[in-house]
Amino acid sequence: MSNRANGLGRVANGTSNTIHRYGATDDSTVLAANGTTRHHRQITAADTITAADEEGVDNHQHNHHQKEEMPSERSQQQLEKRSTLRMCEKIGYGLGHVYNDLCAGVWFSYTLLFMQGALGMPAAEAGAMVMLGQVGDAIATPIVGMLTDRYGTKRQWHIFGTFIVFLTFPMIFSLCPWCTVAPHWWEIVYFAAVILGFQFGWPIVQVTHLAMIPELSRTQKDRSDLTAIRYSLSIISNVVVYIVTWAVLRNRSSTDNQIGPGDAYRFRDISLILTLAGVSMSVLFNFSLTFSGYEQRRSTALLHNVIRPAATSEEPDLERESLLRPSTAAGTSSNGPEAVLLRKPKKNFFKSPLLYQNALLYVFSRLFMTTSLVYMPLWLDEQAHHQQVGPPTGDQVNVEHLATVPLVSFLASFVASLVLKYTNRFVSNSLVYFIGSLVSISVCMWIALTAVDATFSTIALFVIAALFGAGSSITMVSSLCITADMIGKHAEQSGIIYSAVTFADKLVTGVVVVIIESVKCKDRTECPEYYQGVLSYGCGFAAILGCVTLSTLLCTKAATRARSR
Repeated sequence: MSNRANGLGRVANGTSNTIHRYGATDDSTVLAANGTTRHHRQITAADTITAADEEGVDNHQHNHHQKEEMPSERSQQQLEKRSTLRMCEKIGYGLGHVYNDLCAGVWFSYTLLFMQGALGMPAAEAGAMVMLGQVGDAIATPIVGMLTDRYGTKRQWHIFGTFIVFLTFPMIFSLCPWCTVAPHWWEIVYFAAVILGFQFGWPIVQVTHLAMIPELSRTQKDRSDLTAIRYSLSIISNVVVYIVTWAVLRNRSSTDNQIGPGDAYRFRDISLILTLAGVSMSVLFNFSLTFSGYEQRRSTALLHNVIRPAATSEEPDLERESLLRPSTAAGTSSNGPEAVLLRKPKKNFFKSPLLYQNALLYVFSRLFMTTSLVYMPLWLDEQAHHQQVGPPTGDQVNVEHLATVPLVSFLASFVASLVLKYTNRFVSNSLVYFIGSLVSISVCMWIALTAVDATFSTIALFVIAALFGAGSSITMVSSLCITADMIGKHAEQSGIIYSAVTFADKLVTGVVVVIIESVKCKDRTECPEYYQGVLSYGCGFAAILGCVTLSTLLCTKAATRARSR
């Protein structure tokens, strides 16, 4: 900047003290905002102007700055719509949660069926096992969030969690050793220990993988794309679960349409096949992080918490420079020697109601998805039993429907997540969540308004499954996008925030499963449409609560914007 622009003369009361634009006189000393001083050269007569000229210059500069602010805001918004990650890097990131998704698909869809049908456990004991796992998961989640933010990197914790899941997951769906000769309590202790171990490793992978989104992303589009691709690969993982399940169960020679003790080894084979596939995807994920420069992106994201003393009033925006030049190191300033770096105080999200509203939004979207995932196979099994004792119909529900109907649900979820990837730049995440809630409520009303003695055709089952899948996909992706936007640049706190958001989900899910299984009739003939009521009223109530939470979230955001004006 020219000397004339740096110093302005002023004539007042017959004196002609020379004034800088910072407010210093011709002693050439300027007090910086951080308490230090900056020295400027002495102002000569050529650098002075009259008071009238100065007023015109001030007005011109004021108008010029006002004109510059609007393009700057527009350019910032345009930058937020850009992506700084290649598609292969986004897909590589999504592979990191595939093993977890494969395990979750089996856990939620077939654990109750395996324990009640193959192992012969009472419904209350099987529900208590699922409840134990969900409670253990809920307790481990905040602990994992605090540990991963304080010690090591998210990548190291992710590897550790994957190893624990690899050891414990196949043991859940294997026959209990010595259970044939040991007392009954040994079976309960064995499965409780294995399930708790699995539910300690699973949240480590989940929390660290979610916490990598703020570390890898630099724009809102990055966060939305990573979330959408993560969920898309989650859908593909669940599709793989049902394809493998269908391939294994279709080889049954028995004419019985219900699961029995002879099918126990088939669930073991399913878990081993999925473990091989999941571990392979985790290895590819770690290779992808290496090639995409994860460590550098992580360091750049954590530098948001650093305060640098400005060299001039026109200091460049480090975030924007790192966005435009990803290969440039962000640790030094281009305007001089490296200055002393200070840390900004961390934002206390736990004092903000937005955190708890985001958590409830995720809880109800996850509760809708999990309840439909857990009880859709049991509902199909209920339909098969109802057709066996009732008059024959054209379309018979059989064992293969236990795989094909949930498969259709996840195919619809996959299509919905792909559509969301291209609509998030035009429609707000809140509106997307509301649309998904309407889809969810509509399918629940369809099941609820169906007559008790009516049977569903195969086409109707596929349409119902597709609506369940689309509704759960839309609400899940949009709720995670809303949480990622709330975190923003506070990547150093992403672990504890995601653990707080997902904590209540696991606890609530476990409690709901225990309540549903506890109030169930002991004799199936006493309540032949029990699980149909669970899908219609239970899932519908969760979707309605999600809409209520969304309205409170929007009110809080509006009130916050009004106070900040």
